[in-house]
Amino acid sequence: MTVDPIEKVRNQYDLTPYPNLPATDMGGDGDRGVILHSYASAWYAKTQRVDDRQDVTILDAGCGSGVTTLALAIANPKARIVGIDLSETSLHLAGERLTYHGFPHVEFHKLAIAQLPQFKTEQNIEFDYINCEETLYLQTDIVESLRQMQTVLAPTGILRINVHSLYQRIDFFRAQAFSRLIGFLNSNPTNREYQMISGIMEALADDNLLKVSTWLPSDKSMDFVLMNYMLIEDKGYTIPDFFQMLRLANLEFIGMTEPAGWHLPYLFPNGMPDSIVDFWHNATPEKKLHAYELLHPANRLLDLWCGHSGRSPEYIEIQKWTEGMWKSAMIYLHPVVRTDSFFQTLDRAIAQMQPDPNVQKLHRSHLDALTVILCLRFMRKSPCKFSDLLDYWCIHKPKLEAYRKVFTLVGAAVPTVHRMSDRQAYEELRFLLSELVMDRVVMLERSVCCSF
Repeated sequence: MTVDPIEKVRNQYDLTPYPNLPATDMGGDGDRGVILHSYASAWYAKTQRVDDRQDVTILDAGCGSGVTTLALAIANPKARIVGIDLSETSLHLAGERLTYHGFPHVEFHKLAIAQLPQFKTEQNIEFDYINCEETLYLQTDIVESLRQMQTVLAPTGILRINVHSLYQRIDFFRAQAFSRLIGFLNSNPTNREYQMISGIMEALADDNLLKVSTWLPSDKSMDFVLMNYMLIEDKGYTIPDFFQMLRLANLEFIGMTEPAGWHLPYLFPNGMPDSIVDFWHNATPEKKLHAYELLHPANRLLDLWCGHSGRSPEYIEIQKWTEGMWKSAMIYLHPVVRTDSFFQTLDRAIAQMQPDPNVQKLHRSHLDALTVILCLRFMRKSPCKFSDLLDYWCIHKPKLEAYRKVFTLVGAAVPTVHRMSDRQAYEELRFLLSELVMDRVVMLERSVCCSF
């Protein structure tokens, strides 16, 4: 008897909700994850404008056990949030999680994506933001699922979607093909199949290519095996595949949720060869992203924002800003972290000359942590003018370096500190802020009257 693929997926997640964490566990990636679930992040990616509005309506499509729903609730505390999923077990756990962590008002419905148009009619609702994570790659027709979500998306709404990368997960797809070959995916895998797969992988020679590339010594749990070796209906895609789906669904690309992980110049630490520079200057966003995944398929997910329309026409890549644009810009710390406790953490780190590990998780490791903290401290009265930050930097960055030496050299006296030149401060801040914008920690707005 043929079983409906969607029913097989529902059965699997009734057996093992994803993520399979107790309701008391928040899951997610801390402040970093909350930033990526903020409506403000998506809106800035589309418009290069800061919008901290909270009266938004948000859908978490394929909410699972509620970890992403909780991140959405924390990031957008005044929003109306609706979570939908096929799995009753997952929805029950999601409700418990949100209630435990102080968000009992979040709504949950047992609903397929295909039922969204009917839901819109019954509830008289459309969504400013739709979050659909770890779901589309399990759908039998992704384009149709995108079209159904598009029907409930507000005219200026934004949709976050992701699918598995074919190139990054190619070895796991081989593992799933093997599981299918020997009959482990004929029905929903249980502990019996988990034990059998584990036994097979352990019995393989240590230099076996599948074992080397997929069998992690640090994680051999049942959840890991089920979600990688025996994930029913799992599929992988390339950037061209994904962009074609957007076109067929009449959706436009806005940007990757984690642009730093897709920035081709970062793959060339000593500078891009001339042939790549020429390609970079002339290629479409789709081709740039495809080049990245071919050269360095490190991202498990192709994770992006899209909408009825793409980026605003006024959007100018920050790397293309002129000096006049920079000097007239306003700087905003991301609203998710703009709290008294965050600034107390920054003050403590500077006073002790000791980076805070939670702040370090907000940005990439190549940036000096104390330098980042010094910059973020100035945004206490966000927004602030770039010109004011420049004056602050000329004075306080040399002080930071002077005190850094005192803390590293026992008995050393504080040296005389000289003001940094405006030119050096400008170059340092232009680099640092560009990186922090790429990390979604800071938002820059150029003056609407400045185009020079």
